[in-house]
Amino acid sequence: MKKLLSLFLTIFSIIILSNSVFIYPVDKELPDNLFRYEGTKSNMIYYLKLFENDQEKGYIIKGWYFTPKSAIETVKILIRFNNEEHNYTIKTLKKGNYSIIPSYLIICPKNATVIIGNYEIDKKQVVKNVEIGEIMTPQFREMGIYVFTIENKIVLKDTFSTNDDIFIAVSMGLRKTGGYSLELENYEIKENQILINLVFNEPKKSEMVTQAFTIPTYRLNIGKLEKGNYVIKVNVKSGNNVLKFSKEIEIK
Repeated sequence: MKKLLSLFLTIFSIIILSNSVFIYPVDKELPDNLFRYEGTKSNMIYYLKLFENDQEKGYIIKGWYFTPKSAIETVKILIRFNNEEHNYTIKTLKKGNYSIIPSYLIICPKNATVIIGNYEIDKKQVVKNVEIGEIMTPQFREMGIYVFTIENKIVLKDTFSTNDDIFIAVSMGLRKTGGYSLELENYEIKENQILINLVFNEPKKSEMVTQAFTIPTYRLNIGKLEKGNYVIKVNVKSGNNVLKFSKEIEIK
């Protein structure tokens, strides 16, 4: 606890002094489960979003390359905002078969794009399903049902008004490769139940797929609902199995 307090006091003092972009090494190690990540089996970038206000945002980043033959000695950090580009180079540490990207604090403008090596962090996906159109969505990394409205951005919630357009996302969670997809069989709204049937497609063993983490997700716009309590029931066919999810929502 004292280490975390010391770290965040240091961050707070840096935030006060920062103007546009600030990159600073962090000597305190935080648990991996606090971080989100982007990458593949050979290169992973971890990032922890510390804050975001009207002007700035801050992250702690770290990562690794799998380099059993020859080490990668440096990694580039690119920060873009307002037609400006800021490039930084940091040194990696060789540990066994890995080139380790040490922890760094990054503070930058709120509208900045942050790219570590080949990966942009904290990005929103542009996704398209026929029933929902093209929107910017967060990554739903855990399996399950997510219900939201779009009010300039996605707002996840369980209680809605009769004026809300309601969207449902069904996620099959984080997968280690590409080749996965969800397809809609059918759906219906019957009394106070919203019934959705999907098919989960998995890559065949012989199939060539992208070696990157993916999150197979299906999104559906069910429109406006009348007042009442509803149960969303989702059946996902996966081979010979059927996965079942359910979630309750309220319309006031």
